[in-house]
Amino acid sequence: MRLKKLILLFIAVCFLAVGIGYSVPQKAKLSRKERKEVLKNLPRHYQEWLNMTYHISTESERKVFLSLDSERDRAIFVRSFWLQRDPTPGTLENEYKKEIEERYAYVEKYFKRGSSKPGWMTDMGRFYMLLGKPNSIERFDSKPGLYPAQVWYYFGDKSLGLPTYFSVMYFKPNNMTEWRFYNPSVDGPAALLIQTDLINENNYEAIYEKLKELAPELAMPAITMIPNEIAPGFRPPLRNNLIVSNIHEAPKRKINTSYATHFLNYKGFVDIESSANYITSNKTVSVTRYRRFEFSFINVSIKPQKISVGYSEDKDQYYFSYDVSISLKDGEKTVYEEKKHYDFYIDNDKVNNLKGNGMVIHHAFPATPGKYNLTVFAMNGVGKEFTYFDKYVEVPSLTGGPVLATPVIGYKAENNVDDFFFPYHFNDQKLYVDASDNLRLRETPLVLLGAYNLDKATWEKGKIQLVVKGLNERNKYNKTYVLPLSGEDFNPNINILKKIGEAGFDPDYYELEIQLINGAGTVLDTKSANFSVSPVSNFAYPMETFKKMRVENPFFFFYCLATQYENSGNLEEADTYYSKSLGNNPDFLDARVQYLSLLNKRRKYTQVMVDVEKLKGHEKYQLEYHLAKATALFGMKDFKEAQKQLMAANSVYDSDTRVLNLLGYTYLNLKETAEAITVFEASMRLNDIQPQIRKALDEIKKLKK
Repeated sequence: MRLKKLILLFIAVCFLAVGIGYSVPQKAKLSRKERKEVLKNLPRHYQEWLNMTYHISTESERKVFLSLDSERDRAIFVRSFWLQRDPTPGTLENEYKKEIEERYAYVEKYFKRGSSKPGWMTDMGRFYMLLGKPNSIERFDSKPGLYPAQVWYYFGDKSLGLPTYFSVMYFKPNNMTEWRFYNPSVDGPAALLIQTDLINENNYEAIYEKLKELAPELAMPAITMIPNEIAPGFRPPLRNNLIVSNIHEAPKRKINTSYATHFLNYKGFVDIESSANYITSNKTVSVTRYRRFEFSFINVSIKPQKISVGYSEDKDQYYFSYDVSISLKDGEKTVYEEKKHYDFYIDNDKVNNLKGNGMVIHHAFPATPGKYNLTVFAMNGVGKEFTYFDKYVEVPSLTGGPVLATPVIGYKAENNVDDFFFPYHFNDQKLYVDASDNLRLRETPLVLLGAYNLDKATWEKGKIQLVVKGLNERNKYNKTYVLPLSGEDFNPNINILKKIGEAGFDPDYYELEIQLINGAGTVLDTKSANFSVSPVSNFAYPMETFKKMRVENPFFFFYCLATQYENSGNLEEADTYYSKSLGNNPDFLDARVQYLSLLNKRRKYTQVMVDVEKLKGHEKYQLEYHLAKATALFGMKDFKEAQKQLMAANSVYDSDTRVLNLLGYTYLNLKETAEAITVFEASMRLNDIQPQIRKALDEIKKLKK
């Protein structure tokens, strides 16, 4: 009886979980208490690394590191951390890493004396880690009337906000055993005097004279960190606080910490050797609809800040190759994933243009209505540099009220009447888009304006209103354009390319506000966009690359939508779009395999038994042929025939967990418990993160006892 209940308990699970690799999502954000617990349990060498880098790392870097839970990820992160700071990339030695390691060894040896804290946590240790060895030191350890003091002098880097030459002072107030940092603007020069009862602490000139009498070389740094810069009245300037702040920020100022904030997302894509090659990129993301298609597309444009190129001797051309991975997530659920490969060859006389002006990679794919988190990862195969970003995207309903498209700014358009689909191909024109949205001086840009889900009444009397505003308060720019929808041929989905700023734009940042207004004056939807205009009129725009697809054969688009509907749980719509895809291209066998899986989920077993024969004889799909057939037979409770098909599938490939798991459930139904245990254990050896299979295995073993 218990075995029968166990079978019933897991029979539904088999159709939902068979073949799925379970994984435990990594927690990206830890509470302070959780971080303390992680820190306590870290291997000793990582605890030391965190201590050593504490003063030169950012808070976001430390938080991300403490969120990692594997040796591989920590090793990748540490390598990335140092390579982000390598002053001479490409050489064997990282001089900065070596310098920090030497500083840490020094502070741990010398600055923990007289302190209850480790050397790196003392004030002297902190500034030594930040600034390194002083250029010179003046000591005032036993001057009558003064507490012990030391002044360290440094040469500063103006690009980091530091003076050319400055001092950092420490003292031991009340003869404490540990050296404490002295800030002239916070502690005040009177704090250096043992007896102050005869001096007004607010009379800075008198205090300065007293210090000059007791220790002439100490008087100046007691007032200001910049030698010979004394304000009227000898009051310590507030600039001291700014210098202290800049000292703490200096090691982090030139570090782009986006590599760390995105690390949890891209770490699965890269190995240790590539981990330091993160680069930033400009990007444009929009949601539009195209002529001939009634569904929406997400358009993604990426402009990497750096592109490495290789040289092909066979073609006598330079080249680069990008692999782009894109995914859509609805919460924690992945709705869609795809990968594209881009090869681009450049003639020798144009390679300098590529290096100087960059490259924009355009991609577009159909998307079902919903609210998603879009993630994009792109890696250049030549230099192994990669970029990553994520963005919230909303794809509007196909049946709701009228809506506006995401506005897109382009710098020119050209007539293009071919029958190919590619990004930003509207109304037989190709719109050129620079993902940085930066335009030349006096440019007259174009704006893509899309109005979708239009009814006849809105088209007849409605309009799009476009307001362009400049942000320069001295020379305010404000212009309004009104475009009646009836100026275009009626279509539920209208795209308009509108040129703005007929006289060109001055250098400034500009905001666009677009409103869709019906005949009654009601605002139905609002969208916005931004662009900037450079003071330069002759810079070159980037090169572009994208893929084309023939529009009369959209089977792949239907397939993309079908997989998204299926992953979102809308199996009825998924069925519709798989049918459309296969109706458009019956030989698209990847779609056929997915459709058979969907039909089994929907318990349409008879249809599976008919349609599955279209895979028969195709060597590449023999495993899927036997598995789809076995799943249908299992659903029809013909377990003996299901077993035969699963054994045939296993003979094609004996390490598929989907086959093994279903075979295990089949043995259970045939009451062959020992065989069920054997195949479940084999499945767990292949993938030990399968909680449902683990639970089934444990329950079966209990029943056998």
